[in-house]
Amino acid sequence: MLPRRNLLLIALCIAPEAAYSQSPCIGVQFGAFGKSIIYTIAQKEGFFAQENLTVCYNQVTGSVQQFDSFENGTYDLISTAADNIVNRVANQSKPMVMLAGLDRGPGFVLAGNTANGIHSIADLKGKPIEVDAPDSGFVFALRRILKANGLLLENGDYSLRVVGGSFQRYQVLVAGSVVPPGGGPAQPSYATLLNSPFPQQAALGQPNITILARVSDYINPYQSGTIAATTQYVETHGDTIVSFLRATINAGLFFKNPQNCDRIIADIVSDQGLTVPVATAVLDEALSPVFGESPIALMSRTGLVNVIQLRAEFGGFTNPNINAYRPFLARRDGIRFQPRAEVRSFAILPVIPQCQPTSGAALVWPDLIASRARKIPFFLPFKPAHSKVCAA
Repeated sequence: MLPRRNLLLIALCIAPEAAYSQSPCIGVQFGAFGKSIIYTIAQKEGFFAQENLTVCYNQVTGSVQQFDSFENGTYDLISTAADNIVNRVANQSKPMVMLAGLDRGPGFVLAGNTANGIHSIADLKGKPIEVDAPDSGFVFALRRILKANGLLLENGDYSLRVVGGSFQRYQVLVAGSVVPPGGGPAQPSYATLLNSPFPQQAALGQPNITILARVSDYINPYQSGTIAATTQYVETHGDTIVSFLRATINAGLFFKNPQNCDRIIADIVSDQGLTVPVATAVLDEALSPVFGESPIALMSRTGLVNVIQLRAEFGGFTNPNINAYRPFLARRDGIRFQPRAEVRSFAILPVIPQCQPTSGAALVWPDLIASRARKIPFFLPFKPAHSKVCAA
C-alpha cells in the first residue's frame, strides 16, 4: 500500500466521478474529469462570484464524450490533458486552444490489483490494461513505462482495454473485474493509470491496490492539465475568459497561503465528498513543487515539449511534417514550434511574467487579443504590452 507522503498528484485533483451529466445551472458550462483543488477554492471561497461568474460544473466520463460535448457547444470551457488539445489540433486541425496550465507535472501512477496476481510490472505480460482512450497522451506515458520494463504493445506483450475516465477505471480496479462492453462474463481487472484522489483513497482503504510505477519517474516535467476553449468561444467571450482565469489565479494565491490549509481541507470535504484524511493527503500532494497544482495557472514549456515528444515517440502524429525534436523558437509573446520551414508554425505557449502582488493585491490576467489568434494555435497568443497588471 502506498504511503501517504509518496502519493502522486495530477493537477486535476479529481473528485469521484459519476455518470456523464449536463449541469442544470445557467452560466459558464465547464466540463471536467474532476475538480482541482484550485477550482474548488474558486467556487467555495467566492472567487468566481467576485467576477460575477456562475460556473456550472459538468462531470465527464471520458475523452471522447468530453470532446463531443466541447465541439457541439455543450461545454464552454474544459479541463483536459494538454495532449488532448495537441492531438486534435495537430492531427485533426480542430479550432481549439489552451488557456492556462493546471499543474507542474504528471501525478499519475500505474496501479495494480494484487488479488489478481499483479505485484510488479512483469506480472502485466499478456494482460489487458484499462485506459480512457487508446490514443491519449497518458496511454503513451503508460507505454513508455512498460517499454522501459521490457513490455511492448506492438509485440503483443499486453493489450489496452477502454473503460473510461479515472473514476470508472478506479471502480473497476477495486472491484477486480470488468464486464466487457458487449456483455458476457466479467473479466479480471489487472492494472490502470490513476490520478488524485484515487491513489490516496486506495492507500487509506484498499489493501489490494498496489502502486507499480509513477509516471513522473519516466517523464518529467509533463504538462498534464490545462483549461481549453474553442477559438470561436475565445473570439466571442474574451471578457468571460479573462474573468474565469483571474478568479482561478486568485484562488491559486489563496491555495498557496499555508494559513488557509484548514479552510481548504474543509472546502475539499464539502465540495468533493472526500473524507478528512483523504482530503488532507490530496492537499499535501497538490502543494508538491514537482507535480502539484500551478497556483498562477502557468504552463511548463519543457512539460509541453515533452508532451509533443512523447506522442511523436509512439507515432502519434498523422502529419509526417511534425517533428517534435525540431527547435522551439523563443518569442516575446510565446514560443513557436516550427517542424519544417514549409509548414506554418503554430503557437504553443505564451510568455506570462509572474506577478508577485503585495498583500491584498489582485492579479489581473493578460488581455486576450482574439484578433491576433492564429487560425489553429495550440495556445492563444497574448499582447506583450499588456502582459500583467498588479493592482492593490
